Amino acid sequence: MGTADAGGGKLTDLAAEVAALDEAAGDRVRAAVAAFGAPIRIQTAGRAGVGRSTVAAALTAGGIDGTVVEEADAVDVPGAPDPVLDGDVVVYVLVEAVRDADRDAVRNLDPARALFVLNKADTLGASRVPADAWATATARAAECSDEGGLPALPLIGTLATAGTSSQSGIGAVSAAVADRVARSRAHRGEILMNTLRSQAARSVASRDVLERYLACDDAVALGAAAARLHLADCIADEPEQPRTAADAGRCADWWRAQLARQPTARRRRAVVDIRRHYVRVGRQLSGSPGT
Repeated sequence: MGTADAGGGKLTDLAAEVAALDEAAGDRVRAAVAAFGAPIRIQTAGRAGVGRSTVAAALTAGGIDGTVVEEADAVDVPGAPDPVLDGDVVVYVLVEAVRDADRDAVRNLDPARALFVLNKADTLGASRVPADAWATATARAAECSDEGGLPALPLIGTLATAGTSSQSGIGAVSAAVADRVARSRAHRGEILMNTLRSQAARSVASRDVLERYLACDDAVALGAAAARLHLADCIADEPEQPRTAADAGRCADWWRAQLARQPTARRRRAVVDIRRHYVRVGRQLSGSPGT
C-alpha cells in the first residue's frame, strides 16, 4: 500500500516553505520534488515493422496514470545509430523471435524495468483456431524470454487498438507495464525521501519543516513503497492488503515478526518502514487521529 504522489500539492508547498527558510536547501528539495513528480516514461522499442506504434497506441489507450508513452526510433537501421533505450519502462517489441540485433539492444536492460512483447501473435503457428494460436504464441514468448533475458508476453496489437482486450493479450501486457511503473515510482520515492532526510540533517533553518513532513502519513506511505524494493522475497509471502483496522494490525504484526530474520541493517530498516505504514493504516481505518 502507498500513495503514488506522496501528497501531491503538499510536496510543492514543502519545497516553497523550505526555500523561504534556506534558499540552497529549497533548491535541492524543489529539484527532487520535480524529478519525483515528472511523468514515468514508457518507451516502446524494436526493429522496423514490428509494431512499435501499435503497441504504443494500445498502452496509451490503457491510460496508466502519471505516464507518457514514447516510441523510440527503430533498432538495426542500416547507416543509423541505434536509439538509446532510456525510458523508465522499456517495452521491446518482437515479431516471431529474438534476433541478434534485439539481443544486443536489450543486453543492458534490467528485467525489473523492461519486457518483451511478442506482437502479431495471431500469425504464429499453422492453426488459426484461437486457442491453438494463443498456446503457440505463449510457448514462443517463453522461448523469447529464454533467448533474450527479459520476461516476454504475447500480444495481438491490432486487436488491442481495436478495443477487443479479452482476445488481444493487452491486459497482461498492461499489468506487467503497470508493475514496472510502480517500481519506478517507488525508486523515485526512495531518492526523494533520501534527499529530504539529507536536507533535514544539513539545514538547521528548515529542519523542523522537513522532519514534520517526513513524519506525516504521506511520507510514511512513500517510505514503505520504497522499502518494498528491497524485500521482494518477503513481499511474496505477506498477508493480503488490509480492509479493516484489524487486518492492518495483523499486517503490522506479520512484518514485526520478519524483523529478526533480516540479515542486513538495510533490510531491517525496510521492514520497520513497512510495519510503520501498516500501523498508520490501522489508525486511519479505525478513525483514530494519525501522527
